[in-house]
Amino acid sequence: MVLSIVIIGGGVGGLTAAIALRRHPGVSVQVYEQATEFRELGALVGLSPNGLRTLEKLGVAEVLGDDIGWRSPNGVPMCFKHYRTNEVLSRDLNHNVPDRRHHFARMHRAKLQNALLSHLPSSILHLNKKLSSVEAGDDGATAIFEDGTTVQADLIIGADGIKSKVRAAYKPVHELSWSGDAIFRTVFPYELVADIPNIPQDSTHYQSPQAWFFGTRIGSDGFGVTCSYHVDQYDPAAKYKDIVWNAPADVDDIRAAFKDFYPPIPQIIERIPKDTLRRYANVSGAALDTWTFKSRVVLIGDAAHTHGGAFAAGVSLAVDDAYTLYLAIRAVFAEANPIDEPVAVSQIARVLDLYESTRRPHAAKVLERVHGDRAKTTARYEKAHRTGNPETDKEFLQRFVGRTDPVWLNEHDAESAFFETLQAKTRGETVASNGHR
Repeated sequence: MVLSIVIIGGGVGGLTAAIALRRHPGVSVQVYEQATEFRELGALVGLSPNGLRTLEKLGVAEVLGDDIGWRSPNGVPMCFKHYRTNEVLSRDLNHNVPDRRHHFARMHRAKLQNALLSHLPSSILHLNKKLSSVEAGDDGATAIFEDGTTVQADLIIGADGIKSKVRAAYKPVHELSWSGDAIFRTVFPYELVADIPNIPQDSTHYQSPQAWFFGTRIGSDGFGVTCSYHVDQYDPAAKYKDIVWNAPADVDDIRAAFKDFYPPIPQIIERIPKDTLRRYANVSGAALDTWTFKSRVVLIGDAAHTHGGAFAAGVSLAVDDAYTLYLAIRAVFAEANPIDEPVAVSQIARVLDLYESTRRPHAAKVLERVHGDRAKTTARYEKAHRTGNPETDKEFLQRFVGRTDPVWLNEHDAESAFFETLQAKTRGETVASNGHR
C-alpha cells in the first residue's frame, strides 16, 4: 500500500517536494495548483549553495549549469556598494563552497520551474484548482476546491505561498505587515543592456540611505532587475502606500529614485522594456507556533515562514523544507518495507515532528533577523520624521560596519541538521523507554 500525499501549490517548494517524495516507492503524490498554467512572469530568484546542493541530491542537475544560473565571476555571492561612489561597503563570502556550480546562482524563476517540471509526470499535476479549505481528522485529510471537487489523502502539504489558504484553514489570523518599501522587478534579454559601460557582471547591491538597486545577469542570456525605495508614509501625497502583489508598473515609477546612482544604474533603467516592470509590497508575518495541524496537514516554504523574501533566501528555504520532509518520511517509513494500511496517524505525527523540529528553529532565526532589521529601519525613519534630519552619509556607512555574514543561512546543511535531530530524538526515546522498564 501507499502513503497518499496531496501538495497544494505548484511553486518551487511544491514541485521540489513532489520530486523528493516520489523517490520513496511507498509514497503517492499529487500536486494541485490554482493557476491555469505553469507560468511565471518577471521574476528574478536566487539559489544559494544549500539550495543548489539539495537540488543536486534530488537529480535536478540543470540548475548547476550556466545556462540557467548566473554566478559572479569574482566568486563573491554578494557585494554591497555605495550608490554614488561605487565604494565597497560590505561583502558576503563563500566559506565552504569548493565547487563553483554551487556558488550563489541568479536565474529566472520560469527556468527553475521548468527544470523542476521536467522531473515530474504531467499525470500528477492538476491545474486550475483553487483551494477553498482543508479539513483533517484521525482518518485523513481532505482538500476542498472552489470548483466543488474534493481530494482525500493521508497527508496534505501546504506549499501555497505567503498568502496560504492551507495555513488560513488553521491560522485564520496571521497578519502580514508591510515594510514600507515599494519593490519593483523585471527580467529581459541581456542584449538590451550589454553595451552599457561598466555594467556589473558580479552580483552587486547598490545601496543608498533610502533605496537599493540590484541588477544582474540571469543565466546565459537574461538580465534581471530588482530595486526598492522607501515610501514616505507620513506624506499624504506619497504614492504606493498600498499592499500589492505583481501590479503593473512603469519606468517613470523608479526613474527619479535612482537618478543619482552610479552611472550604469540610470542607463539600465532606461533600457527596461515597456510593460515588463512589476510592483510589489514587501510583507512579512510573525513566526508561527506550529506548522503542523491535526497530524495530517503541514506547511512548507513561504506558507510556513512568511519572511518577505529577505536575504534572497525564499527559494532555498523552500527547497530545504521539501527535502527535509522527505527525509523525515523516509526515516519513519523505511523505503524497503511496505506501508501498512491504514497508515497510522501516530506515524505521520512522528514524521511531522521530525520535520518541524529540524526546520522551524532555522526559519525562526531568519524571521527574528527580518523583524529585528525592520524595527531598526522603522525607528530610523521615525527619527528622521520627528527631527526633520534624515540619515547622514556617515550614519549610513556606519550601518555596514560589522554587518553579519549570512553564511549560517546560505551554507546551511539541512541534511546534517535533520540527522542531528533524528539522533537526538532517538536517544531521547531510548532514555524514556529505559526509564519505564
